[in-house]
Amino acid sequence: MSAFVTSRRTLVAAASVLAASLAISACSGGPLGRQPRHTLSPRGDRLVRWLQVDGRDNMMAPEALALMGITNEGRDIPVRQIGEDGADGRYVVSLVNIRKIHELVFHRRQGDVLILHLSDTKFARLASVRYPRNGKPSPIIDTAFAESDFQQQIAFWFKRMPGR
Repeated sequence: MSAFVTSRRTLVAAASVLAASLAISACSGGPLGRQPRHTLSPRGDRLVRWLQVDGRDNMMAPEALALMGITNEGRDIPVRQIGEDGADGRYVVSLVNIRKIHELVFHRRQGDVLILHLSDTKFARLASVRYPRNGKPSPIIDTAFAESDFQQQIAFWFKRMPGR
């Protein structure tokens, strides 16, 4: 009878240890309760790293970014930027961390107008703004134009991104 009681106690102890470790694993984002900690796509991760390593610290005027939902109480927005010239103008990508998440702002000049697109790191366009040189920024309502321009801008950066 004593062997039966000992093996039963061992079995109960092992089950309780296993249950406790599964609960801890689930709470800490382990294999059973895995919750993604980052929303980065592989390309998004590479672009963010490139901006962090090779980008320049800069400040962006708050008007256009405020229309996209990014504010710094009326002050300029700190960003990390990379800019390059393309066949059809200058392209710039900015990394914004003001809301404690990585956000990307793609922009390029078309004549006297800046076209800006806010994106997450999965390259989903969240907002687009047109900013004339001598005027006020306004949201781009034509979603087909905005999406087409956004795709052109991210294609430009995908071609130049290190580690493709």
